[in-house]
Amino acid sequence: MESRPLPADPLLASALVGRGDSLDERERIAELNQKRDWDGLLRYAEERQRRDPEGSDWGVIAAYAWVRRGDYPKATSALSRVIQRNPEDIGAWNLLGESQRQAGQPGQAVRTLERASAIGRTSFATFFLLGEAYRLEPEFARAWFELGAAGIRLGERDEVRGVLERLERLDPLLAEELKRRLEGRRSP
Repeated sequence: MESRPLPADPLLASALVGRGDSLDERERIAELNQKRDWDGLLRYAEERQRRDPEGSDWGVIAAYAWVRRGDYPKATSALSRVIQRNPEDIGAWNLLGESQRQAGQPGQAVRTLERASAIGRTSFATFFLLGEAYRLEPEFARAWFELGAAGIRLGERDEVRGVLERLERLDPLLAEELKRRLEGRRSP
């Protein structure tokens, strides 16, 4: 059973950036995404994938469409294959983590996105998605710390202060480390 489609989301759409073999293909992908034509995007990706079965881009695009349609098992399966072929595809890792989170598997999503954060150390999307996955566990102090650390990197200082208040109640040592980072001080 498929759930209702997700609305367009620039964060997930970032996985589409640079996908496709030509400017025409990239424009077509962007057009279908903008229209929220997930079925059309899926058909387009599947057609291209038949021509180039080893092309991981088309697997990611098809998986993106499945995530948008709410068909998380298909998305997860396709993304797992892409990652096996190209373990450094940070967009595929991000989509896999988000697919798992949307499917109600926050623990698996956290593990996936933690692995992704080791690969894409500068991917704001990875850290944001990781924070979202962590947020499903309101008493998980490490989640609040990572969410705050991502906020610092993104310049979201006001949001970090709110995270810091929560973290001070859960784990004062992690709160102190986050406070040092917020103030731009190094750890001792």
